[in-house]
Amino acid sequence: MSGRAEQSFEVRAVLAAIARRSPLLLLIALLTAGVTAVVIALTPRKYEGTVVLVPVQGTHPSATLAGAASLLGGSLELGTTGFEATRDVVAYLLRARTVLLAVAQKPYQGKPVAVYLVQREPTVGDEELLLRDLRRALRVTVSKETGFVTMSAKAADSGAVRTFLGAVTDETQRLFAQVARSQASELLRAQERRLDSASAELKRSEDRLLQFDEGNRQLTPRSRLSLERARLERQMSDAGRVYEQVVTDRQSAIARELEEAPAIAVVEPLPTVMPPKPRQLLFRSVLLGVSVGLLGLLVVVIRELLRSSAVLEASGA
Repeated sequence: MSGRAEQSFEVRAVLAAIARRSPLLLLIALLTAGVTAVVIALTPRKYEGTVVLVPVQGTHPSATLAGAASLLGGSLELGTTGFEATRDVVAYLLRARTVLLAVAQKPYQGKPVAVYLVQREPTVGDEELLLRDLRRALRVTVSKETGFVTMSAKAADSGAVRTFLGAVTDETQRLFAQVARSQASELLRAQERRLDSASAELKRSEDRLLQFDEGNRQLTPRSRLSLERARLERQMSDAGRVYEQVVTDRQSAIARELEEAPAIAVVEPLPTVMPPKPRQLLFRSVLLGVSVGLLGLLVVVIRELLRSSAVLEASGA
């Protein structure tokens, strides 16, 4: 049998097989679409909530006498902004272990809210699995253009979504304040040590200048002694400026420790009425039915091609 005849035979065989199997394929596609539609209809509708946040940047004084600090023999910076709520920090805190495990325990209609979000009740020893599921349920995105942080979650109960996202916001604020206060306390202790060092250095420079003046009552202008006295005066002046800056930084550290600055502000809160997500029942049912029908058609074509090839090889032999 020639090559063209073989191809014509295979095409006719495939078309004949498709014609024979088309009612069955159509029935399978219709059944698949129908079952899909029933499953989607029986599945509880999901409510998705989205909250847009913006980090709140603090304003704190920074160092202006870093060069003069070297006179104290140390490399400490004279000022610091402390723990700042940047977009990356906020995005991390929203999904932090401390935040999510605390949120999972929040009550909603007599049960922990985690039951409604991830169908898992918080239990001792189950923290890692619960944390994994909560991180999957809470989607956090960061906009590089605007700096906004968006978080969203969905569940079959809109009230559970509202409770969950509200608790995440509150716990993030609480954790940020706790870390900021802890760091501010450490900074304050460091400022106290720097103040002692600056005060001691200022006293030493004053004593050196006083001792020099007591031993040199008369000075000749532009002499070695007058140059030495000018150097001592500059040291005392620099030490005085460093001392004043350290006092200012210490006051700033005290204010920072007492400050209750929020980490985030809500730009777009949850709507008063949260609409359910569209089911897309018709689209999803038809899509899956057509996909199954095409897959069955492909199986029929491949099977018939293999059978036709076997028949042609047998006839050629």
